[in-house]
Amino acid sequence: MSSDLTPYDLKQLHSEQLSRWETAYLNYKQLDKIEAREVVIEGVTMRIQHNPGRIGSVSAQIDKKPQTNCFLCAENLPDEQIRLPFGNDEYHILVNPFPIFKQHFTIPATTHTPQRIEGRMPAMLQLAREYTPYTIFYNGPRCGASAPMHMHFQAAQAGCMPIEEQWHTARRTVVCLHNSGELSLLNDMLRPIFVISATAQEDVITLFDRLYKALPPIADEEPMMNIMVRYENNGWILIIFPRAKHRPDCYYAQDASQRLISPGTVEMGGLFITPRHNDYEQLTTQEIANIYSEVSASENEILETISQLKKYR
Repeated sequence: MSSDLTPYDLKQLHSEQLSRWETAYLNYKQLDKIEAREVVIEGVTMRIQHNPGRIGSVSAQIDKKPQTNCFLCAENLPDEQIRLPFGNDEYHILVNPFPIFKQHFTIPATTHTPQRIEGRMPAMLQLAREYTPYTIFYNGPRCGASAPMHMHFQAAQAGCMPIEEQWHTARRTVVCLHNSGELSLLNDMLRPIFVISATAQEDVITLFDRLYKALPPIADEEPMMNIMVRYENNGWILIIFPRAKHRPDCYYAQDASQRLISPGTVEMGGLFITPRHNDYEQLTTQEIANIYSEVSASENEILETISQLKKYR
């Protein structure tokens, strides 16, 4: 279904979609009953959310042969789903019917192409600029994306993930500069986090390209990473979580130690989604620290990445 909405009113899109689509309406109503709790690990606050509606995404088997009918392709969308065009119709903005947030959007490319960030950063930055009250995020194909066969971003109202505020006060080490842009590594955040800040879009892209090339390469794939971006105070804040592993060992455990957690940008941003109630109740601070340690790039990999970036100083 196409829409006659203005291309800038996501709140209106969300409201109109829920008034027309019962499945989405009921799933968003379930968020009113979501349980959540906070934990503090070495001074860093994390949130844990029990959300049974996310079981499909968390348990997605991305290594299996892709389905013939991609659920992000326009011809396979439900009749009730409204498509809002973006970027000369290169993307469609959709209300996510299986939400984590009160306003949660999926933004797939209109063409069926694999999940890859290379060449897509201008669109990601444009989305953040035009939809300023929202955070745009990206899961790499083996970093939380449940549909790695189809390129897509996601969006949520700003401030939903702890890191969005924490980065402001976190200690950081400047790695390299470019005109208005700064690329830094946050310190003491339990997992490695790079932050790019700049007032000019081309400076964000230049610094991101440098980081992309410096991160540990993977044959025939992009470097493993999760990304989020906001536009605030007349500039962009791009947060990158370098990854080393898709899922932690506890995901595959066959005993009581199993935790059905498949980290994407949301979890790397400090909000752990637990579809099962026992995981919500039993997940410990030590387990969270272990998950971060397992799935994030290692200290040696970060040191090598920084070494590669120093040539731009």
